[in-house]
Amino acid sequence: MRLRNSKGRERNFKLILKLEKENNTYIVYQDINTGNYYAGKKKGKKLLIIDDDEKNYIDKYLERISG
Repeated sequence: MRLRNSKGRERNFKLILKLEKENNTYIVYQDINTGNYYAGKKKGKKLLIIDDDEKNYIDKYLERISG
């Protein structure tokens, strides 16, 4: 998947997980170059920063599926 930042630079990322809760879509993705993982809330074509409650929801979900 390709994402573009606010400065117009594009980078490739690996999509790890897509979650849908109520009317929100969250994605967890990995930076191919650094190996770091990130999460965000998708609204239209934009990826927004998640708040602490949303981060906790994603963390709990990942914890459940990892065993």
